[in-house]
Amino acid sequence: MPLPMKTLREAAAELNMPESEIKTLVDLHKVRAIFKKGKLLFAPDELAKIKRLRKSLPESALKSAAAERLAETPPPPPKVPPKRPQPAPIPPRRVQPPRRFET
Repeated sequence: MPLPMKTLREAAAELNMPESEIKTLVDLHKVRAIFKKGKLLFAPDELAKIKRLRKSLPESALKSAAAERLAETPPPPPKVPPKRPQPAPIPPRRVQPPRRFET
């Protein structure tokens, strides 16, 4: 006998996540859901998949703290490329007088 499917509201309560976050996972095709009778339904294996995909709170807090520390340090000054020596100027073209043909 198949396991019962859970609605979006039940899944959000079980996972302690907002419904909008679960909908986003469905829109990004990270999780499968069935739309039946106007409601999103999730299989139990998909709920387990969401649990595996989620990060633990201490892990994400450590990453955000590291990002804040990096944001506090001023960025290094931009590197200025060395100046190239200018090529010698091209001399102007000499205009030659028209040739005369003798007949």
